[in-house]
Amino acid sequence: MSVTRGLSPRAQSLMARWALIAPIIAFYVIFFVWPITTVVLRSLSPSGKFDLQNLVLTLDNFRQLLGDDFLLLVEMRTLRLALFSTIITTALAFPTAYFISRLNKWPASVLLLLILIPFWVSIVVRLFAVTSILSPNGPLNQASLALGFGEFSLLYSQAGVLVGTVMYLLPYMILILYAGMVAVDGNLLLAARTMGASASYSFFRVYLPMVSSSLLSGALLIFILSLSFFVVPAILGGPRDQTIAVFIQQQIDIFRWGIASAMGVVLLVATAICYVGVLKAAGGFQAGGVGSVQAKGVSAERPFRWSPPMAVAAICTVVTVTILVVPVLFVFPLSIGDTGTVVFPPRGFTLKWFGEVFTSKIWLGPILQSVVVGTGTATLSVLIGLVLARVTNSIKSTTGKAVISGLALAPIIAPAILLAIGIFDVELKLKLTGTTLGLVLAHTVIAAPLAFALITAAMAGANRGVEEAAWTLGVSRTRTFWAVVVRGIMPSVVGAFAIAFVTSWDEVVLALFLQTGPSKTLPVTIYKYLESGVVPTVPAMASLLIISVVAIVAVRGVVSSIMARRRALVRERT
Repeated sequence: MSVTRGLSPRAQSLMARWALIAPIIAFYVIFFVWPITTVVLRSLSPSGKFDLQNLVLTLDNFRQLLGDDFLLLVEMRTLRLALFSTIITTALAFPTAYFISRLNKWPASVLLLLILIPFWVSIVVRLFAVTSILSPNGPLNQASLALGFGEFSLLYSQAGVLVGTVMYLLPYMILILYAGMVAVDGNLLLAARTMGASASYSFFRVYLPMVSSSLLSGALLIFILSLSFFVVPAILGGPRDQTIAVFIQQQIDIFRWGIASAMGVVLLVATAICYVGVLKAAGGFQAGGVGSVQAKGVSAERPFRWSPPMAVAAICTVVTVTILVVPVLFVFPLSIGDTGTVVFPPRGFTLKWFGEVFTSKIWLGPILQSVVVGTGTATLSVLIGLVLARVTNSIKSTTGKAVISGLALAPIIAPAILLAIGIFDVELKLKLTGTTLGLVLAHTVIAAPLAFALITAAMAGANRGVEEAAWTLGVSRTRTFWAVVVRGIMPSVVGAFAIAFVTSWDEVVLALFLQTGPSKTLPVTIYKYLESGVVPTVPAMASLLIISVVAIVAVRGVVSSIMARRRALVRERT
């Protein structure tokens, strides 16, 4: 006998929604709410232990954060890094995005590809290249010595951390700004000029206000990411250049959970304040365009013209593209040297290190582990995204939409290091640490919000008339959802799968804490080599990853071009 028999259609619909969303709520409670709560309770414990039976709450750990000169120095160093990273990234990204948005379609597409390829390359691969460039044996120091300027090494310094941070953040800022700039109606600027406004007046009083939301959102996103950075300062920074995230990891290593958790809570509060700042200042988070090359908008209707400001923007673009592309290209010569150590310039020529990558268990195991974890994460993230997007778009209550969206997107504002220590604590109790399932569930926490954001936007813009027509023909709602709705937004579903997979593939912090067994993911394996000493197979593996990214981007571009031509032919015939 059906449980819903005798209930009204509205009650049946409500029960069906709760049946769909209940497992997802349970997932978020276990792997997000519980870990965060655990960290907060540890921060309030004098011993740093999480014990509900003998719960003692105190603010001593937080008082230590405010009273210890060394801890204050760590906090100020992190804040200074985030501030300088935001300023430099914005200063380079804004003219670059503006210059690209003014170009014709093909040169703009080429420059965007040069930005996207480093964007998709793993951060540990790019950091390996940066460590080689900035090291005492790197090209910068060699050039400085050759020119008579003395030694010039930025490795293990605050300047080196700043360089690595800016390199990582530039693609985010450029793509966010570009997405806002191509949407600007050029006719408004033309109207301002015809009314007698100067070029500078039109730019500052007309153009800049129209892209201000993207500018503010991007700048605050950069600041948020910089605050919680772990991998970049851990690799490029020295013992005296600790940031909050690195300090937390070191305190966990010596079992000082109380002070580490308190520092994590402070980081979470700061991140949440910045996120609220995004919502207040920009009226919402404007992140469109990240990870994709968008078509030129109405801003491309006006022909490109050179001017002194445009020349400056072109110079900034050259500098920016150089910062992004050179580290990627630098990996290849390091992978062909015949010596047993990594040196620049390479000595001799050999491809044996590539062969070792394909035959050694040291690399085959992590590659397989990353593929399995990435596939599982992407599949689970897409399923969560589909269900939450469906529920969000089917309810009429604004409050209900806000609650579901807030729950789905909440992990985005949580620092990775905070999630790592919290999820580690939870999975230790659930006996999931060191397992592939545990890593998939942890990665899904940070990948599912991205999948949800992409799918819900596509589902909101889909035509519901086809779905309703299928209902009137007697097709069940479940079958209609999969055969009509999901099929109609399949490009976005595939995109969500790809983004979730790449997020898992590139994740280091969670995997570093949770993978306690011998089977490591690929980024963690490379990270360990960066810590202990690089062997020639590392640049070989990095080169293969870069070639894979270039191949995927190229295939995606060809497929998109073919599909665009087919759509154009269909429009012509109709």
